Amino acid sequence: MAKDSRKLAAALAWLARRPALMLLTARDRRLAAEAPERFRHAWMGLLGTSLVWGGVMVTLWGLAWEVFGGVEPLVLPAMVATGAICLGLYRRALVAAARVLGGTEPASQAVAAATLVLAVGFSLLGLGPYFHRWGDLRLPQWLGWLLPHAKHSRVLLLMPLWGAWAMLIAGKFCRPTERTDARVAAFVRGCGALAAAVCMAVLMFVTTVYFQHLGMGSQVLILAVTAVAVVALGVGLCRRAGGPTRQSLLAANVLAQLAFVLAYLAGRYLASR
Repeated sequence: MAKDSRKLAAALAWLARRPALMLLTARDRRLAAEAPERFRHAWMGLLGTSLVWGGVMVTLWGLAWEVFGGVEPLVLPAMVATGAICLGLYRRALVAAARVLGGTEPASQAVAAATLVLAVGFSLLGLGPYFHRWGDLRLPQWLGWLLPHAKHSRVLLLMPLWGAWAMLIAGKFCRPTERTDARVAAFVRGCGALAAAVCMAVLMFVTTVYFQHLGMGSQVLILAVTAVAVVALGVGLCRRAGGPTRQSLLAANVLAQLAFVLAYLAGRYLASR
């Protein structure tokens, strides 16, 4: 038992030191202790981490729907998902966004943070129900998005990937400066323009396929609004910070995810008219 516990602790420690996870969750001092060259390929880890987190979000939503199905079923999954985003992988990103939007005053930052949490929560509340059954077919929660009627859960899967791409694309328009930490600079330089473009093409293709049920007009709206928002947020925040800093990239990540959800809700409304 003790041996298994040590193995688990070692595995968790190894996972916590992955460059992509460190960019998202580590303290600044902890990050500064790492060698910059470790972050050259962190962009690939960021995409992989985002994809896994999307699966986690789909699973949490489905479990919450199943467990609390008789008590305000739509509210509680949204609350669970919002809590996971704000207290889990994107806690530092949310804090970074609050600092960017709230300025230097703690009171303004607190108001900005509360506003962001409410915006995330109410946006997820609009996604709709999650059903993981289709006739006699029952899939594991984390595979429920494969079912043809579980279209809303695909938003949860794509959100983190759009946020990750916001961090990648920002570095293509804003080069590292003296304000950029060496590890962040290595992350930015590690993802070339071609790699960022390919990631964008794949992400846009998957998004188009996932939301084809909404119709061409809604698909174009979702892609156009999300792409413009992602680029504008990444570039604007980095230039405001005087370069691609860790705080500006993390803020772009979480704000891009929110922009994607809002774009989806607008596209769905357009399709329903």
